[in-house]
Amino acid sequence: MTLRNKLIILSTLLFAFALGLVFLGTFLLFKQHTRELYFKKLLERANTAAYFYFEKDEVNDKKYRSIEAQYRRIYNESIRVYHAGDKSLFIDDKLSFKLSAEMLNKIVAEGNLTFKLGDKQLAGLYYKDNQGNFIIVVSGIDNAGNVQLDALKKMLVFFYLLGALIHFLLAGFLAKRTFRPFATLIKKVNSITTDNLHSRLDVPDGHKDEIKELIITFNYFLARLENGVQTQKNFLKNASHELKTPLTAIMGDIDVTLNQPRSNEEYEALLASLKNDTVHLKSILDSLLILSGLEMSGEQKMADVRVDEVLWSVLEKKAIEYPHAQVSVNVEISPLQEQLLTIRANRELLYIALSNVLDNAIKFSDPPKVTVLIASINGQLQVAISDNGPGIPLNDTEAVFELFYRSDRTRHIKGQGIGLYITKQILQLHCIEATLVSQPEQGTCVRLVFPLV
Repeated sequence: MTLRNKLIILSTLLFAFALGLVFLGTFLLFKQHTRELYFKKLLERANTAAYFYFEKDEVNDKKYRSIEAQYRRIYNESIRVYHAGDKSLFIDDKLSFKLSAEMLNKIVAEGNLTFKLGDKQLAGLYYKDNQGNFIIVVSGIDNAGNVQLDALKKMLVFFYLLGALIHFLLAGFLAKRTFRPFATLIKKVNSITTDNLHSRLDVPDGHKDEIKELIITFNYFLARLENGVQTQKNFLKNASHELKTPLTAIMGDIDVTLNQPRSNEEYEALLASLKNDTVHLKSILDSLLILSGLEMSGEQKMADVRVDEVLWSVLEKKAIEYPHAQVSVNVEISPLQEQLLTIRANRELLYIALSNVLDNAIKFSDPPKVTVLIASINGQLQVAISDNGPGIPLNDTEAVFELFYRSDRTRHIKGQGIGLYITKQILQLHCIEATLVSQPEQGTCVRLVFPLV
């Protein structure tokens, strides 16, 4: 069932329920009002009967004849009179129903009482006279009222069904007009494929409503999807190229070696070359796996981490990888500012980011001399890593963080062009602000400003 049909049916059912409650309440109130009017009529008849039977000796003939005429106008009501003392019948209406002594005592206690017995309505009156005390009970069936109630019931049922039908037709008409833009929207969405992700839905003019908001949101989704697909295409293209380079070198070395017998020294040189290419290939794959984990997984596991401890771990590893490198560390954090060294971070990812920055600083320095400064700037922790390398041209400072980017000036230095891209993703994940300051032939400085906990 479509959403439009659901809306039509549910709104019609809701309208029918509300209208049914209104009509039912109207009918019940009218029914109660009709009964109360008839009960009042019966009490009047009881008073009239009292005058007719018991006041004859106290009025003149003219007044009596008036009372008698009024009494004669009683139709469809019967009158029964009891002695109040022993509850015996004084006047019997010959009807089949019987009243209990309890009910008669209740009439005496309350003075007058209206009640229902089967399909009959009854009114009781306790009457005191010089001839004695009596209980007058008038009963009858309100045929006129029942006819009115039946007519009202039929009218309410008819207008209830008519109202529900009219509402159903109007709801269908309005739903069709309301959901018409959705049909156009669905048709347009179905026409979008991976080949035309640049397409966008037309945003309607006028005030902002749910449909306009949906279209704007979907266009934003298409923009992100297009960007993600394009990034994936570029990633696969560049990754395949980067993986082909070491694999081609490995296959070339093996083919050349197999052309003719070689000496042990040549085989050893070949194995050393194959090892370097394999290490290079493994480094690319490791970087791609890290990058895939950053882009595909959700929130990373965070904990309180000491930045200085992570940095010392990185320095220990680099001291083993680059034993000839000279790395000096300056810590300008006072004991009162020591809390700045603790941040919320993923320790492994923060280690990778700092390692990549320091690794680049060492590789591009000649001689490999690097300075690390840990300081507090405006109440925030800052780590600045400076080298004395060839520097980066101004137009390349942003490009160095792109995936697989390698500057023409540094292609002779071993690398894959993945490290800084991964570093950028990690820094963004941790809300760490990175600034790169560099000038040709004057070295490069990477400043990392850490957020407050």
